[in-house]
Amino acid sequence: MRARRFLFGLFLLLAGAGRADQAADVARIHLEVIGGPERIAAIRAMRMAGYVVVGGNRVRFTMIAARPDRVRLETDGGGRSLVHASDGVEPPWEFDTGTWPPRYKNMEESAAKMFTADAEFDDPLVAGRARCFTLDYAGETEVDGRKLLRVLVTNRRAESFSLLIDPETYFIVLRVEQRTTAGGRKRSIITRYDDFRPVDGVLIAHRITLIADGKTEQQMVIEKIETNPEVTAETFTRPKVSVPGLK
Repeated sequence: MRARRFLFGLFLLLAGAGRADQAADVARIHLEVIGGPERIAAIRAMRMAGYVVVGGNRVRFTMIAARPDRVRLETDGGGRSLVHASDGVEPPWEFDTGTWPPRYKNMEESAAKMFTADAEFDDPLVAGRARCFTLDYAGETEVDGRKLLRVLVTNRRAESFSLLIDPETYFIVLRVEQRTTAGGRKRSIITRYDDFRPVDGVLIAHRITLIADGKTEQQMVIEKIETNPEVTAETFTRPKVSVPGLK
């Protein structure tokens, strides 16, 4: 408890600076408390396994992520396998055995946009200017009676969202944003991060809940994380060959 009070007190001392400076101070404290720059930099890639609960159904997943923004997500449930991936260069792609004929293809534009936004390996407070994130301290806010610090983040595509930080732990606990569906409808999206556990000295959320327009849409539970697995370019790149047996 004393450590938490010290962190909050430290931020209050720094809070006399400008809003951009205050955001930088929040980011600096966040970086230290979740593991520090050396431990964070030492993790170049991760393989995560667990399950996602959607509409009462549980689906197993495996996700491989690597710096700076490469990711491959595989889900398997009900006899259906689905792959979504991005190499950070070419458009994100997918492969779905639930459609016929199954083929490697580019994701639909709005889905690809969201997938790309979520593919960043480091959170914006860690990645900062190196990944073209602009941070602006937006004061305190209250959620369910809980006071949180708010940092407004703008990415390279000039899109903005808010990160809400617990002033006692300096963990990012909520991400709040507006997303546009394929049909052009605006949706209010809240991503909640819980169950932080150390992985090679870095604290990582093991439960991530997506709330859309006030309703819980899905929850991801990470059961296992392996750091620095062997990955290659082919892990994330869309295969150039056709599916065997299909024209």
